Amino acid sequence: MKKIIFTVSVLTNLLLITAADFKSTPIVTIKEKPAKKKMNCGYTIVEFGKGIDCNGDTVKLARVNGIQVRIDS
Repeated sequence: MKKIIFTVSVLTNLLLITAADFKSTPIVTIKEKPAKKKMNCGYTIVEFGKGIDCNGDTVKLARVNGIQVRIDS
């Protein structure tokens, strides 16, 4: 009886060891389309009251609530 239990346990252990070596198939992920960039014509502050927009034009800025805001004229 001990021989049967021993051989079953050895076979079970061999099965567990060999099963650990199998590699599963790689997980396929769905690639999302890249987000389209919005054309945002912001501005870069050069000095207080002046800035440059995305076209290279100089724009006037005013201080509103502590931040520089573009003045549309």
